[in-house]
Amino acid sequence: MRRIPIVLACLLLFTGAVSAKKLIPLDIEKGQIFDDVTEMVDVSLSEENVGEKATTSIKAFFPAEGGWAGLWMPKKSAWEGFKTLTCSVFNASSAPVKISFVIKDLHHAGGASGRGNEGWEMRKTWCVIPYDLKPGMNEVKIELAGIKTQEGKPVNFSRIFHWGFYYKFFPELKWEEKSKEGLTLFISKLKLEE
Repeated sequence: MRRIPIVLACLLLFTGAVSAKKLIPLDIEKGQIFDDVTEMVDVSLSEENVGEKATTSIKAFFPAEGGWAGLWMPKKSAWEGFKTLTCSVFNASSAPVKISFVIKDLHHAGGASGRGNEGWEMRKTWCVIPYDLKPGMNEVKIELAGIKTQEGKPVNFSRIFHWGFYYKFFPELKWEEKSKEGLTLFISKLKLEE
């Protein structure tokens, strides 16, 4: 009789019935695409430069002036309990670049853009995560545990209002990308995990 629970637990483990919690915030494989995009950023679905085991990517062209591409008021907005966001990002440039992943929670200030002098104040309420991309394919892993807004407040993951990829948008931050060229990225395999 004692073997039955052990055998059942092993079957559940090996069949995947007991697995880590995952969430696909934007299902690119099913044709979903960014809905909050700067007017000069161009996004489209592509079969080029996809991550391993993926067939579709989002091709995002950012002009030399910069901009963003992401989701506003996403349907999958409850990110509580997730520890990492991972994705595959292909940098089509021949040089390394710095981009940012931005999260706006329910306490963010201002409208969508945050541009200009007033925008700099509003952007303090955003969580801005800079990272470097080498030329070619990059497997990006963003640790969500303990991240804070630029003013030092913990991000409230109960409801995310916006998230996205930003290029040359934060001139007030010393690490911001200084390139004078536009940038093309191919983004695939977006996933949140425990």
